[in-house]
Amino acid sequence: MEPKKSETSQDLAGKSEIGTLAGKSEIGSLAGKSENIGTFEIASKSGALTRSEIDLQARLARLRIMKDKLWELNGELNRKKDVVCLILSYPPFNSRNIETHRGWIRDVLEITREVRKKKYGKYKVSVSDLSMKYEVSVSDLSSKITGLLHHSIHDIEAHVPSHILDAMCGRWSSGHTTPKNAMLDLCIDDFMIRQILQNIQISEIQSILISGVNDKTFPRRLKNLPPIRQMFDLVIQVNVKSCWAIEHMQDRIIEELGFSKSSRGEAEQLLRSQNFLIFLDGFNPWMVEMDLHDLGNGWWNSDTTQKIVLMGYSSFSVVPVADLEIRGSHHLLSWELFCKNVGEVMSSIQQLAVHLLRQCSGHLLATVLMARALKDVKNVRIWQHASRVIGCLPTSHAEDRILFNALAFVLEHLGSANKCVKYCASHLEMEGTYRVDLLDSWMKEDLIKTLNEGEKIVQHLVNALLLESFQNGESIRMRKEIRKELVNFYEAEMNPIPLVELDGRGLMEAPKNETWEEANEMYLMNNKISKLLDNPNCPKLSALFLQAEVGEFCHLEVLDLEGTEIINLPVSIGKLTNLTCLKVSFYPQANGNRKNNLSNRIIPQNVISSLLQLEELSIDVNPEDERWNATIKDIVEEVCCLNRLHFLKLHLPEVLLLNDLRNGSSLINLSRMHFRFIVGNHLKRIISRLPHESAIKFEEQESCLKYVNGKDISIEIKEILQHATAFFLDRHLSATSLSEFGIENKMNLKCCVLQECSEIKTIVDANDHGQDIVLESLEYLSLHYMKNLRSIWKGPPPRWRGPLHFLKVLALYSCPNLTNTFTLDLAGMLNKLEELVVEDCPEMTSIVGPADGLNWGQREQSCLPNLKKISLHYLPKLVSIFGNVLIAPSLEWLSFYDCPSLKILFSEEVSSHKLKVIIGEADWWSALNESERFLLQNLGAIFFPIERDIDLRTQLAEINDQLQAQMQETEPSQQSGLDDSLENPAVEVETSSKQKQVA
Repeated sequence: MEPKKSETSQDLAGKSEIGTLAGKSEIGSLAGKSENIGTFEIASKSGALTRSEIDLQARLARLRIMKDKLWELNGELNRKKDVVCLILSYPPFNSRNIETHRGWIRDVLEITREVRKKKYGKYKVSVSDLSMKYEVSVSDLSSKITGLLHHSIHDIEAHVPSHILDAMCGRWSSGHTTPKNAMLDLCIDDFMIRQILQNIQISEIQSILISGVNDKTFPRRLKNLPPIRQMFDLVIQVNVKSCWAIEHMQDRIIEELGFSKSSRGEAEQLLRSQNFLIFLDGFNPWMVEMDLHDLGNGWWNSDTTQKIVLMGYSSFSVVPVADLEIRGSHHLLSWELFCKNVGEVMSSIQQLAVHLLRQCSGHLLATVLMARALKDVKNVRIWQHASRVIGCLPTSHAEDRILFNALAFVLEHLGSANKCVKYCASHLEMEGTYRVDLLDSWMKEDLIKTLNEGEKIVQHLVNALLLESFQNGESIRMRKEIRKELVNFYEAEMNPIPLVELDGRGLMEAPKNETWEEANEMYLMNNKISKLLDNPNCPKLSALFLQAEVGEFCHLEVLDLEGTEIINLPVSIGKLTNLTCLKVSFYPQANGNRKNNLSNRIIPQNVISSLLQLEELSIDVNPEDERWNATIKDIVEEVCCLNRLHFLKLHLPEVLLLNDLRNGSSLINLSRMHFRFIVGNHLKRIISRLPHESAIKFEEQESCLKYVNGKDISIEIKEILQHATAFFLDRHLSATSLSEFGIENKMNLKCCVLQECSEIKTIVDANDHGQDIVLESLEYLSLHYMKNLRSIWKGPPPRWRGPLHFLKVLALYSCPNLTNTFTLDLAGMLNKLEELVVEDCPEMTSIVGPADGLNWGQREQSCLPNLKKISLHYLPKLVSIFGNVLIAPSLEWLSFYDCPSLKILFSEEVSSHKLKVIIGEADWWSALNESERFLLQNLGAIFFPIERDIDLRTQLAEINDQLQAQMQETEPSQQSGLDDSLENPAVEVETSSKQKQVA
């Protein structure tokens, strides 16, 4: 490999050093004084030059040339090292034993450090004692570098043409048109991240320079990757945009760690004890030369894993010195190889080409195979089919899945030449054979009729890369890796999975219901069925096999298997390429015999990514199914390819999986779609503790996020909340208020449900967020089993028409430390509140507490002006609703149950002219009427009694039915005070928490 000579910072630094060395030596000698000459200090007497001094000048000139050559060679060596590191991160190399190359990389890093010592080391010499040691040392280093430059990369050159490798060792960029964003995103997020994660594990690489990345969210996404978090104890991102020297960078890092400059020693001690990764972000590419090895000399500890990554969003005029440079343009390599072999890629096909390369994962050999097979193909359907095939999960034990699938696609289009390939895979010698001998063998095996036919097949197979010609075309051989996967392919072809049940029957209609009821596995390939049953009953179904290329299944657009509780999805679903809607449920049945049928994956790899027309995707899983944990990472990656998706339902066991949905390479846009996400590990409950009404309200929202068993408040959850309209926080272990999740992230939030968050003491902590408008869009707030909840709002009184302004329903269940629902201050904000439910709060004494020092005498009428329904159940200490405060003028519904301390209803509490219903126990109402303070006897006409020994829910439902019947008998003119607010009161569909059985 003869790379073009392109100067790196090490080249420029070397030349600058030598120039300084020579110039200062002359000045120092002629001036007759001691001068620091780069790495030397020359002592000379004044006066004319002596013979010794003249000899010294000659040696310095010779040394200058040697050092110039040394830096040039070292720069060339490091450029080759950078390219090799990049290539080794691509398949098939990243799955091979490449220790020879890795050992060479370590040798390069070691000798580069020796070269740096020559640059920065200082030697004090005089005319009399200057020896040849330094010159010999430089010569020795040059010799070693030259030897390392001759390191063999023949295996790499077998996949990447040498002229591309040569160009990459310079300042190379792709020579072909690149799709606007998709290909760049693919390169950055897939290929570049893969290289970073691989190279960061090399202990000798301590500093990495990343250049040519235009996505400024890249560092944040990179540092949140699970492998990064697992490898490092401390991961920080530091903005160094204004830093122009190493010292300034160090100061910024120390500040980011929370230390002052005077505490530098403590910061260094912390760093020495940690496995740390530091991202230096926003570096100015026009800065002067900088060596990352000079950063943090007191930080490094050989017993820990410590890395520094410098991000550059454009090219550097002077490249900083680092152990490894990763250039964004270099990761266009697979695109370059693809375009070079496929010919012109029309703009209408570019998106499909990018998707195909994503499926290839940048596999260098598979990329070329697919490109040559698709050369000059303009048919969009063939490109779509190619993407599906390359993403399939092979049925055999293929060693290289991507290469196996690429060969499967190529063989589909070979026709009669396929049998010649099969012969070569079985009989061709590893070292190859003469072309004439191969043709003769084909003739003897009756694979060809004429030599001319054989010559055309050979040339076709060479062009397809299935065979290689060498020795000026006289000999033919097959690549080892291709031969291996061809053998796997033909073995799978000889042992196909037996087709049973209804395959190949020529059916025009789907099987009847009785067939579905008894089926364990159903095979419907090779039929002409265009539509499945609307609601098939298939309780035993574990596998459903369909095929898109046969019959009319290719036109199927909706496949709804929700509620069927199948065990896994068949590979053939990936062939239904016209699907716009896929809904499926994976909840294994209780009978034990199904456990033996569980496969390793619920959904085969690359099935989802093949369904490029999907607009709706819903996947329900059993949270206890371990197979889902092994599948979900791939599913998320595949979902990110579906650019038509506008609805997505998934269970994400780990918070960090949200990163893939949000990163720059994802083709989905969460802000423009609806979603249902369950995030976190949780056990499925036999009976839910959540009241039915709360569950319904949550599920009917457009974009729902349920966060289960969280241990912290992650940035991923905060950011996904920006797009959520409903948030269910279930059993969070550390949050003390909803405010901690970022009030600013909840501008779209309409529904919020909290359950069993034992550390939450208040919902909104105004001490943290002041009196800013918060939760302004929230309409439904439901709190359940919050054992330490003390208040809804904590801190200074809110501003007028500020927080919770649009709240319509507030429901509180089992909050044992809550003494009142809200203060008059907050009540004054709740102008839209229509319904209030309070149940099983044993310390609750009053619904509305006192105001915080404000005079509400003139504003009582404005409090809760739209409140229509109040349901108060199981409140043993409740003594009043609002006290003698006149509020809630529109109240229509009052429901009481098991409130023994409520011995009076103040006239102000029941003064609404719209009040139509009062519900309570008969004996409680009777005692209330006997009270001297209860003077409104005329309310008996709207009282509905309930009994203690009959289910509360049943009685409330019966009362509601009576009210509906009355409304139907009443003329419209008489219904002015009883609108649809009473048609479906919240309490009618809820089961009391006292009556629930908890799993």
